[in-house]
Order: sequence, then C-alpha cells, then structure tokens
Amino acid sequence: MRERDPRRLRVPVTSHGGAVSSQTEIELKFLVPPSSRAALAAEMGRGSATLERRTLATVYLDTVDRRLARSGIAWRMRREGRRWIQTLKAGGSSALERFEHEVIRPDATWNAGAHADTAVGDRLLGILGDAHDEGIEVGARFKTEVRRTARRIRTRGSVVEVAFDEGRLLAGEARERIREVEFELISGSARAMLRLVERWRNRFGLIYDPRSKAERGDRLSDGSSFPPVRKAHHPDYSDEATATEALGLVLDECLAQITRNAIGLIEGDPGSRVEHVHQMRVGIRRLRSALRSFADWTPAPPDALVDGLRALFAALGESRDSDVLDTGVAAELVRVGAPALTVPVGAPGPDPVDAFRADAVQRLFVAWIDWRASLAEPPASQPSERGASETDASGVEALTAAVHVGAADGGQAGEPPRPGDNAKSFHRNIERRLRKWHRRIAGDAKAFGELEDEHLHLVRKRVKRQRYAVEFFAPVLGRRKVERYLGPLAAIQDRMGELNDLYVARVRYQAFVASEPAAWFALGWLAARIEEVRAFAKPELERLAKTDPPTR
Repeated sequence: MRERDPRRLRVPVTSHGGAVSSQTEIELKFLVPPSSRAALAAEMGRGSATLERRTLATVYLDTVDRRLARSGIAWRMRREGRRWIQTLKAGGSSALERFEHEVIRPDATWNAGAHADTAVGDRLLGILGDAHDEGIEVGARFKTEVRRTARRIRTRGSVVEVAFDEGRLLAGEARERIREVEFELISGSARAMLRLVERWRNRFGLIYDPRSKAERGDRLSDGSSFPPVRKAHHPDYSDEATATEALGLVLDECLAQITRNAIGLIEGDPGSRVEHVHQMRVGIRRLRSALRSFADWTPAPPDALVDGLRALFAALGESRDSDVLDTGVAAELVRVGAPALTVPVGAPGPDPVDAFRADAVQRLFVAWIDWRASLAEPPASQPSERGASETDASGVEALTAAVHVGAADGGQAGEPPRPGDNAKSFHRNIERRLRKWHRRIAGDAKAFGELEDEHLHLVRKRVKRQRYAVEFFAPVLGRRKVERYLGPLAAIQDRMGELNDLYVARVRYQAFVASEPAAWFALGWLAARIEEVRAFAKPELERLAKTDPPTR
C-alpha cells in the first residue's frame, strides 16, 4: 500500500453532534527503561522546547466477550481537562500506521453512531449491533491514568510530536505500570521521523513495543499481564496489488510476528519463553523467505539488514537447540529407559531476553521498519542522505552499521519500482516461481532414498520456503488450490523438522561418548529413530511431488 501524503494526514469529516477529526496516524512507540527515565525527562524539556503537560484519564470500551479487541478495534472515552473526547482506533497497513477517528463529546456518555461513515466506524456499528441483538451490551473494560509530557521537534524532512507517558493501567484489582515514549509524525516523511527515532532510541536504550495501550489493557482485564505468543498470520492484499505493494504487506506480517514475540520475551511469562523463541525464529525465517520469494521483482534491502537478521536467527538457534534437547529428545530417552547422563546435554545457549534488549537488535528492528517505509515512499519524497545537518545524518546505512560487523551494504533503500511492476506481471511471475521450486522438490522426492544426511537439510529448507511462498502469494491464488497443496506441504515440513531435531541431538550426544558411556545408548536410539522418520518422510514427499502447485 502506498503511503498517504503526510500533508493529508488530518482530514475533517462530517460531524455527528460534535467536532470531529479523522486521520491515519504514523507513529512508533517504545518502552523507557527505568535507568533512562530521568535523562529522557530532562531531554523533553531541553532548550527552547515548548512542552505540553496533561493528565489523561481514559476508559476503554468493549463487550464482555471482547468483540472489539478480537477485531483489532480500540474504542475509548478520554477526559482532557474539561473536554471529553471519544476515539476509535484500529491497526493500519504497517507497523507505522494506525487509523484514528475522534469526536468531542458533551459529557462522559458514548455514542458509536458518531463514528459512522468511516470504514472502521461502520465495522464498530456492525459489531455492536450484532452484540445488542444477542443481549450483550458494551461497557468499560479497563482504564488508564497517565501523565503526558509532549513536545514537537522539527527535523529535516518532518515535524514530529514526542510524547512521554507515565502512569498505570487498571483492570479491576490488577495494575500495570506505563512508562513509554511515542513518536508521531505531524507532517513530512515517515523515514525522516525514523532518523529522529533512532537517535533517541540509541541515547536512551529504548525498547521497541508494537503493542498499543488498548492491547495491554485487554490482556490485563482478561487476567494476564503477559504478552501472548504471536504465531504467523496470513497476509492480505488485493488482486490489483503490485509485487512491491504485496511485499510491503508481507513484511508487515513478518515483522509483527518477530517484534511481538520479542516484547513477549522481555515482558512475558518465563514459562512461555521456549515458544516465544520458536515463534521468533519462525518469523525471521518467514521474512528471509519473503525476500527470496519476491527476489528480482522488488527492491532489495541493504545487505546489513539481511546479515543482522541471519545473526539473530543463529543466536536464537543456540537457545532453541538447548530447549529442544531438554524438553524433546532427552525427555523421550527417559521414557524409553535410557541411562541418565551425569552432565546436561542441552548446554545453555545465549539468553534471548538479553539479546533483544541489546542495542544492535533494537537498531535492527528500527532499520527494518525504516526500509519497509522506503517501499511506500516515492524516491523523490525521501530525504537526501547528502548535505543533511549533523542532527539528521543517519538513514538506513547509519542505522544498520552496528548490526553485523563486516557486512557490506547492498541494494539501495528507496529504489524506484522495477520496470513492469504491475499486478499482471506479478501474477505471472508467481506461477512460474512456484512451478520452478516445485520441480526441485519433485527431484528430491525421486532421489530421496539415496540422499545423504547433509542433503536432507537442503530438502527441508526447500519445502519450508515453498510453504511460506504459497502462504505469501495466497491472496491472489485459488483458495481451494492453495488448501489442496498446503496439506501435503505442511505434513512433510513437520516431518523434516522432526528429522532435523534428531540430527541436532545426534551431534550433541556424540560429543559425550568419550566421557559418558550412557551416550552410546542415546546414539543407538537416535540412529533407529532417524531411519524410522526417514521412512515416514519418503511417501509424504512423494505425495507432495504429485500435487500441482496452486495457480490463480
């Protein structure tokens, strides 16, 4: 989706009994570490900045069965001084965008009809209408009490409002602290705003948080203050989308999975750590697969972004391998009566929580959001990297310089659209690429019995890449054809994943044979299990080879 002209972000609409404004917000939010609180508060009042200080009391509305939250809609009543403002919000097309529609109300009573004639407002009315017909009314679910300090900063290419919020979420007897800073684009370029964001993030150790206050409050009122595990969702785009527009929406989905599981690790329940790490790796793998799926049709990201993602994936892999051994293979060996080892097989890997707090990883997240924004901005509107003042001299190259040592930037952020980047050529290229990749898998199926263990890892990667590609392209493919193909594709992917875990375990146990005689039992069991899983995998791969890849 092309980014809207920032000069048109605030569009008045027809009033329904009060002053109204409707807009698409361009904003990004970060958690403020306790150690940075004083320094950030001082920065807010630095120099000649004109500060706006407000106390905000906000009530969030929903049905008792959370219909608005489940639909991705936030509806609230906020008191600002003597004014009551009713606001409707919903997610936008990227990590930067959110829809917002505000109405000034005479008092604390709410009126859903005030949001009519907007797309999200009509959705709200439909949801509440259905709930009313079923005897389910709307009411207050939770509230926030926040002290906000805000200032506007003019940079080269943008005007940005920076808001520092401190306070708490309240849901019944439950409480949760709020300490966050939000950057909202008032006018200009989203990428110019991101350069300011990166400077502040670097100075104050800010932690990117993709959640809204409404999401956090909904979880708290539902009995859990911990961020949930975020699994993959299917991207959605229209038949008229170009390859670049489709890639942007696919990236949005992949980045959401990565960053929401990252904040889940940092703020979440230690008991869900293994699954957060796993889903983080899935999100990274899907993002890398997306770049391969759209390769040669769309602009390519700088090499430093891809290398940084690869390095993060490898670090998480060490942690996951340890978890898989401890909770998977090792547990299975205990069940079959294997003698116990005197040393743990799953040696502790790097702490992923520390990894996500690290400057390089937070820098990487902002850099990917920045590059995603470059796909939506025409090159002429993007701020120049040459001749900028010292305070604005960053951009994608500077943002990614510390992500991965020795990485050379390749690809240019903000490349012009590729020649022939239109829906028709995109659809044609999809079918060609899926057929080509399917033929390679079919060749692997024919030779499966003779393949060496090392080659099986390549087969697993090809199967996984094909599955992700089909999911990425599904919006413009025949639904039934996609479902028919994904069935055998998912089955063989799971089987090859099981086989990979067994190979990882075999390498780990081989390291103990000299000092731990009990390791020989484990290696014998693993050898038998590997042969068994390979035997199951062969007909499953052959079934996939005989299934035609989906078309339009």
